[in-house]
Amino acid sequence: MFSRVFGLLLLILMARCGGAPEVNCDLIKVAEIPMEVQDKLLVVRVGINGKWADLIVDTGAERTTISQSAAKRLGMPDDRDHITHSVGIGGATTTADATIDRLVMGGVHFDLQEFHRFAVGTFDLQTQHGLKADGLLGADILLAFEMDIDVAAGKLTLYRSRVCGQAHPPWSEPWVEIEGVKARKDRLLVPFELDNVAGMAILDTGAMGNNLGINMARRMGLSEQTLARDRKVQQHGAGPNVAIARLHQFRVMRIGPISQLSPLITVLPSDFGVGDALIGEEFLLGRRVWLSFRRNPRVFVSRRPNER
Repeated sequence: MFSRVFGLLLLILMARCGGAPEVNCDLIKVAEIPMEVQDKLLVVRVGINGKWADLIVDTGAERTTISQSAAKRLGMPDDRDHITHSVGIGGATTTADATIDRLVMGGVHFDLQEFHRFAVGTFDLQTQHGLKADGLLGADILLAFEMDIDVAAGKLTLYRSRVCGQAHPPWSEPWVEIEGVKARKDRLLVPFELDNVAGMAILDTGAMGNNLGINMARRMGLSEQTLARDRKVQQHGAGPNVAIARLHQFRVMRIGPISQLSPLITVLPSDFGVGDALIGEEFLLGRRVWLSFRRNPRVFVSRRPNER
């Protein structure tokens, strides 16, 4: 009798708590989007309001953002009820959002109940080195899915987010997992070490190089006098201004089991609000990358041929 009552009580408690979380390891493809490299950045073509737009795949951008000129060309009306204040490299901007009627990626129409407004930026994403982009495909859309960034095959594949602790990328090539990944403010942060000093970095597919914030630089003992001896570089961001940074050579950077000797890293005069650094395409290019965010943050990268 006791065992029956105990069993019934256990069932009631499980029902109240919702029971154990459902484990689902099924890999369900949502969209496969052609992708190309332009000036070291990853660019995909998407349909917005029945017209084509080229967007940089940018996990470091909190929101999907369209340039002012592209918003006008695509017929995206201002939404004065939603104003975006952006602070980053290049200063601060304030703009009204723009609304969209249709969003198509990889031939798939996306539900606009969730993705119906884009931020608007004052930037110009046209360069002499081949970049011709209209905006940024940001973390608000990208990190709603599991992502397979396959530069060699020229495609970005989005999969339905899963609850599966044992899920691995469905690849034939060798891969490694970056342990200790965190999710914070719609960002994926990966642990790294720079000259034996630990930090957390935003994994930023929209950054050409690796960038270090000033606070971690100071923790590492880099003084203004030391940095003043390094070469000046100009940094452009979402803001209208140009930031002057320094290109400093470190001894070794470690991300998971992967080490890079004598890396040249841009030291910025400011910080990012989240994390100590940006890990960009300098680390990611030449690799296949798998990102999971929503339910179980994980990062997998393929090894380069010369890496063990």
